[in-house]
Amino acid sequence: MSNLNFQVNLQGMIELLSKHLYSNPGVFVRELLQNGVDAITARNRLGHRFDARVTIELYASRTIAVHDNGIGLTESEIHRFLAQIGSTSKREELDAADDYIGQFGVGLLSCFVVSGEIVVITRSALEGDTLEWRGRPDGTYSIRKLEKDAPIGTTVFLTSKEGYEDYYEWDRLSELMTHYGEFLPVPIELSEQDANITINKDTPPWLMNKQEALEFGEYEMNQNFVDAIPLKSVIGELEGVAYILPYAVSLQAEKKNKVYAKRMLLSDQINSLLPDWAFFVTCIINTNGLRPTASREAFMENELFYTVKDELGECIKRYLIELSETNSDVFEKMVRIHYNSLKAMAAEDEELYRLFIGSLSFETSFGMMKMRDILAQTRQIIVSSTLDEFRQVARVAKAQEVMVINGGYVHDFELVRKLSELDENIEAAVLDPINFSNYFQDVSAGELEVVRSFLELSDRLLAPYQCRSVVKRFQPADLAALYNTNDEVNFLRMAEQTREAANDLFADIVDVVIHEMHELPMARLCYNFNNPLIYKAMISQNEDMQKLCIETVYTQALLLGNYPLGPEELKLMNQSFLQVLEIGLSQAGESKS
Repeated sequence: MSNLNFQVNLQGMIELLSKHLYSNPGVFVRELLQNGVDAITARNRLGHRFDARVTIELYASRTIAVHDNGIGLTESEIHRFLAQIGSTSKREELDAADDYIGQFGVGLLSCFVVSGEIVVITRSALEGDTLEWRGRPDGTYSIRKLEKDAPIGTTVFLTSKEGYEDYYEWDRLSELMTHYGEFLPVPIELSEQDANITINKDTPPWLMNKQEALEFGEYEMNQNFVDAIPLKSVIGELEGVAYILPYAVSLQAEKKNKVYAKRMLLSDQINSLLPDWAFFVTCIINTNGLRPTASREAFMENELFYTVKDELGECIKRYLIELSETNSDVFEKMVRIHYNSLKAMAAEDEELYRLFIGSLSFETSFGMMKMRDILAQTRQIIVSSTLDEFRQVARVAKAQEVMVINGGYVHDFELVRKLSELDENIEAAVLDPINFSNYFQDVSAGELEVVRSFLELSDRLLAPYQCRSVVKRFQPADLAALYNTNDEVNFLRMAEQTREAANDLFADIVDVVIHEMHELPMARLCYNFNNPLIYKAMISQNEDMQKLCIETVYTQALLLGNYPLGPEELKLMNQSFLQVLEIGLSQAGESKS
């Protein structure tokens, strides 16, 4: 059996490059700059002394020439590197750290996206011949030796394809050259007739101090960032700066970081190099150690990549810990801006939890408070599991000087519950609304005996509403009674109401569910012995007035607790209200006469 070679359709490859490998046609500028810088790096390794530079020159005929005075190419190298897809002059050094940017021999093909032909004039620093290579998108190419010697280096000529003329305009080229190559260590120039500009900036942001980096961010990105965090990874040969964003972003928002490889921009859309929890920063990073993918718009996600990713996360964490200790104003500002997302991440990450929990604010029975202030006040904390439960007890808890935290907001319950893991001396108990009256002061045995008949009457009257009665002393004294319930009682109330409105089959199902309960759950109405009217009703000898008082106080407690009233409770409220009104009007009439 004979071996056959694959047949490569170059035109199809070009279409593949333009539509799938590269993000936009303008990357040809990056590839040409990369080839030029790599060639200069290779010539420097030979020990040559020369004025290194890469120049892009515009001509009136929608043609550009990209010249570098790097090492150039021999004829054998032309065959290997310009005519073989997937080959590279750096192939033998792929697994070693080097000074080259490119790694794949597909970069020059990107020029076919914007040009119908590629012409390369080159003279190698190793051999003296000046050679011309012409490549065409149909897969053919030619090489010829030129009689006139050119300077050592390489010049690439491109002429615009129809529809790509704007890539040969001064403004567009200047923009693309600046975008990709402004921080390259080799001078990058753009020229047209008498006009000539150098693209490079003196210092990249990852080599600036904090103040310079913040000023750069304000000027270049139009953002007044909260702070700038220096990034460094020894293993990834990486330096950078992480800017803390001045506005809130969601955890699901697309993260955009500007990443350079050996000072050549790979992409400003890379979102995988930082941990997911670092949503509150945007970065400018340069790496000499990570391996780019074939498109040079991302990195190979190998073991080194993930090690560097973890290392960058540690950089940010260490800085924030130091910031919380040395500049609390900036730290608190960051927390305020990114509060909701920080809560979400703190709930998942132990280190972030320890870092941020003290600065996170919670609704408490004493108002909004930071956790550090809560813990400074008490180590005995009660947290509600729902907003409704918190509302049941908040006012009374404050009057009793009991710290209750509203755990009804997203993540708040789990954040508070983890406090005991932070410090074993902290007790974070879950609120039991029905038994919250245990925090109130008991009445004496003698006082309880005096009001026992009142409580028994109350239990009989409220039994149909799944409610039991107790009496305690608590503040504020103007609160006649406190109604407390829980999910089980609420379910039972809902089931009872549903049974009344449902068909017979569904009513039977509800009955089965209720009867299978080992013990019927009961809400609790806690009368306030400190309330003068309640005390007066309790010791009254008029049972009808006591009954009216119980019905009125019960429905009022439901309303004060924002509980929905069922049909029977609405009926009870109306009846008791009308009775009170009738008694009041009767007494008013007697007084008038």
